[in-house]
Amino acid sequence: MTIELDALGEVWLTCKEYIAPKDRQAAADHVISVVADHNIVERDLKAFGGTDAYLKRALKEYLGEDDEDLMHDDDDDEDPDY
Repeated sequence: MTIELDALGEVWLTCKEYIAPKDRQAAADHVISVVADHNIVERDLKAFGGTDAYLKRALKEYLGEDDEDLMHDDDDDEDPDY
């Protein structure tokens, strides 16, 4: 089964609204881990990580990279609300 990145991003953004702000980073960390475990290519994983600031931070931690290394637009670079 495959799912398009746009759809996956929409699912995350929708579900995120129902997650308490204090739990969103942990949820994003888990989502990135699950998606990465399903053999998604790194380019696509980085694109998905650009969906919002939570996924960006989770991907940065998962890959051990700096922000400059991630391939995404900085338009969604808002700070997560804790």
